[in-house]
Amino acid sequence: MTDYTQEQWLEAARQQPELPTNVPEWLRRFAEAALSGNLQETIGDAARKVPQADAQGNPPRYSAVLVLVEGDADFAPGDEPFPSDAALLLTHRAPSMREHSGQVAFPGGSREAQDAGPIDTALREAWEETGLDRASALPLAVMEPIYIDRSNFAVIPVLAYLAEPSELYPASGENDWVKMVPIAELVDPDKRFWLGFQKWRGPAFDLRGMVLWGFTGSVVTAMLEIAGWAKPWGEDTEPMGLMEALQRSENNEALSSLSESFRRAGDTGGAP
Repeated sequence: MTDYTQEQWLEAARQQPELPTNVPEWLRRFAEAALSGNLQETIGDAARKVPQADAQGNPPRYSAVLVLVEGDADFAPGDEPFPSDAALLLTHRAPSMREHSGQVAFPGGSREAQDAGPIDTALREAWEETGLDRASALPLAVMEPIYIDRSNFAVIPVLAYLAEPSELYPASGENDWVKMVPIAELVDPDKRFWLGFQKWRGPAFDLRGMVLWGFTGSVVTAMLEIAGWAKPWGEDTEPMGLMEALQRSENNEALSSLSESFRRAGDTGGAP
């Protein structure tokens, strides 16, 4: 087995996969928009930009997540930009996890030596967490890294299409559910709102009792905007209290340690 250095992994991150000929037209448009769009700029949070080092002088740790989309391959975009069965793969991190416990997230994790690049990392992690047959997923775009300052991670989202059926399930103790969430629900204005704590504010989604927020919520929000799928949802409304919203949710997050991590991050609350 070949080992790759971080420099080789980052060099691979600067390379884009060739778009397969069998990618549906509606998703091809999304992939092309993702390649030309600026994810960090669309998120609009300066704390998401990757620094050379954190406050303690440590360089960021690199990881990748899989943004896996499925949907009718024969759908032709018209009045609707995506098919009714279009969906996005999300997981719920088990409350017992040490980091980001109870959060709704993309499958993904840290780079390992055997990973040639972010695509390898994202697909390997998705297989480990959800049982995804990596041969069923077609990589479409490697996005720019987004920072999570609480854990000093620089996370690269990898957009992919589920071209063949694959059984998906909680394949490890990291997750207690794995779901393809309909994109129609993610763009529904009634499912969207702001959350706030101290001076931090971020977008969120109601997933039938679960709350999608933080890093994943910001990336989903930005990618829906880049794809041209987002609908007006009250972007100027006042945020709901983060702790109160999570207390009412089914996330089962560790609220006391979450609150403490915000306070340690300073006045702005950092980038969860």
